[in-house]
Amino acid sequence: MNHKSISKKTIITLVAIFTFISLFAATEIADSTVVAVYKGGTITMGDLNERLSQIPPMYKSKFTTIEGKIELLDMICIEEVFYLEALTHKVMEQKEFTERIADQIKSAYFSEYRKELLKNGVSITIEEKKAYFTENHDQYKEQTFEEAEKLIESRLKPEKEKELIETKKEELFGKFNVKINYDLLAKINIAAPDSNEVIINENIISSSNSKINRTVGDIIAYIDILPKRTQMSLHSEAGLKRYIDELAKSDVFYVDALANGFDKNPILITIINQIKRNMALRTIYNTLVVEAIDTSDEAVEKYYNDNIDQFSTLAYRKIQTFGFDTKKIATKMRKTVKKLIKKQKDEEINTLIAENSVYPAKDGVLDHIYNNGIIPGMGKDEVYCDMVWTTNPGKLSKIFQNSKEKYVFFRILEDVIATATPFEEVKDKVKNSLLKTLSKEKFESVKKELETKYALNKYPDKMVVKLSAEEYFNKAEAAQKRRRFNDAIFYYDEVMKYHKNNKDDYKAMFMKGFLFAEELKDTEKAIEIFEKFLALYPDGDLSESAQYMLSSLKNKEDMIESIEFEDK
Repeated sequence: MNHKSISKKTIITLVAIFTFISLFAATEIADSTVVAVYKGGTITMGDLNERLSQIPPMYKSKFTTIEGKIELLDMICIEEVFYLEALTHKVMEQKEFTERIADQIKSAYFSEYRKELLKNGVSITIEEKKAYFTENHDQYKEQTFEEAEKLIESRLKPEKEKELIETKKEELFGKFNVKINYDLLAKINIAAPDSNEVIINENIISSSNSKINRTVGDIIAYIDILPKRTQMSLHSEAGLKRYIDELAKSDVFYVDALANGFDKNPILITIINQIKRNMALRTIYNTLVVEAIDTSDEAVEKYYNDNIDQFSTLAYRKIQTFGFDTKKIATKMRKTVKKLIKKQKDEEINTLIAENSVYPAKDGVLDHIYNNGIIPGMGKDEVYCDMVWTTNPGKLSKIFQNSKEKYVFFRILEDVIATATPFEEVKDKVKNSLLKTLSKEKFESVKKELETKYALNKYPDKMVVKLSAEEYFNKAEAAQKRRRFNDAIFYYDEVMKYHKNNKDDYKAMFMKGFLFAEELKDTEKAIEIFEKFLALYPDGDLSESAQYMLSSLKNKEDMIESIEFEDK
């Protein structure tokens, strides 16, 4: 087929080569479909869809593809076997477990209590809105009150809600006779817990309800299970005061919520069960994975020595480069430069670069060249970078061609070697790195053991709805019309995966190559696909078109907008 000489026949753009009359919806997999089984239970498609519905929108799209759903199934299965092991270890019966989830549970109760208080909304009078408008008139210079009223209401609403909660808190403080001994705050030494013996039994929060009473000893004992950020904030008197105030507030709402039957609230029951489950998973993970790793000083120091490069500054070199269009010129210039270096004629070398080199900027100096295959200001160039790192610092390099096909040589001006940071200075960093690295290995090992112990079997094939080739092509076309080209490529991949018949997969591969070339502008990927296409289908009716596009891509020509095909 001659692309340049074809007369005005039917012109079909590549985007719509394989148009079909109707679009077909994929058959949904029943929620009752079992996609995994384990000792004592099953996981269904309904379970997976329920979990998917709980994922925030910004992350959900990752799990809507087949691959994403299989990944989500793996996550759910891991949770199930770890949770079974948590039950075996009876972690939820431990005292520390109850203490660790106490704040989370109280927070959940407060959240439901707050919803109940605010379910009828808050009242904002017209006078309050007008007063706010007057007090903040600079913000609304170009608006009348009527125009700004809705915005003012949206700003006043959170303040009114906060006032309502604060009023309720004061009411509950009165109801439970809550008193906070702020004088004790200055006497508490958070940094040295053992130094608080004299005041250890004094109430910092007192109440007529024993569940709200808190001694200094209670606070000190509880600090270790608080998040690190919260622990740090307690080292200032202001931070400690905020914490005590919030603790008292949380307690009074919790106690009153229990008195009002919130513990029977099905939504709250579900939330608390999830809090317990999450903490059980975290606890068993720490027990089986984190705590099983040797983090002794000896182990940490060994890890430091074995991975010394991670804790060292990066070695780099500074060079002065000379670049020329031909090898002949480069050879001549290298001889001149070699003589000038010997005579220490740096100014003359710089003049030579300015007048002759294709890289005259900054006297040809390139700094901070790391051993990573990249030349600063020039980009990726493995040959150039290797030459920099294999050349003797005291020698002028050989002449070679860089990635821009210029003939270059260089001299090394500075050779900065890697320097290890002393162990004691990076001990914590080393320990964290050790934990991160070994945790992954230990986790995989434990996961396999638990999958075997609880006889876990997954059936990812049951999650896949295999469509006809026509349905996949229809979906790909619909995706292209919406300019969702990666989705279209996914459907073409599905055709190639499930319809290997040298017809459908043949068309799908061609269209995939076209989308990478024409729409995604990924020339490298397009070339890879078209080369594979021609290797697999050298004599197909689209082979000439593929060869034409491949030649255009390799010659860096403008991408063609359409190709003519004769009606068959």
